[in-house]
Amino acid sequence: MTRERTFAERLSALIEAARVDGRAPHSYREISAAVERAGGPAMSPAYLQQLATGKRVNPKIHYVEALAKLFGVPVTYFFDEEAATAPAGEAQLMAMRAQELSPQGRRQVMDLLELVERYERAEREGRNPADSEGRGPGHTAGRGPGNTAGRGPGSPVR
Repeated sequence: MTRERTFAERLSALIEAARVDGRAPHSYREISAAVERAGGPAMSPAYLQQLATGKRVNPKIHYVEALAKLFGVPVTYFFDEEAATAPAGEAQLMAMRAQELSPQGRRQVMDLLELVERYERAEREGRNPADSEGRGPGHTAGRGPGNTAGRGPGSPVR
């Protein structure tokens, strides 16, 4: 049986993932400022360090909510071992954030991921990525019916 990770270990994993992915904030001071800018409660850099190192435990829920919002994870990340699978970089953080979306929002994200994947695959294969556009579920870029993107006043309808 594996031991459940502590709040400090989970918070530290989020901070480290943000550093590895090159996303701000990187320091406790930057995290503190980012929480306040987002309208969260005041948290000193020293208090954040104490939370991340385990010197302080059981933070009040409004601090947990602010940290979850800042790092884009559900509040349950800090308490539920299943939800707190150690983030292995940006991909898992994206998946954790997607859990908070509506079904329609998740479908839109999946459509966008499919489009980006198709575009990058075309680039790797030496094809013009624009030739890959407009093919896929729900995708209306290009010359699909009803698409008015790129048409200015007086532009001919194709």
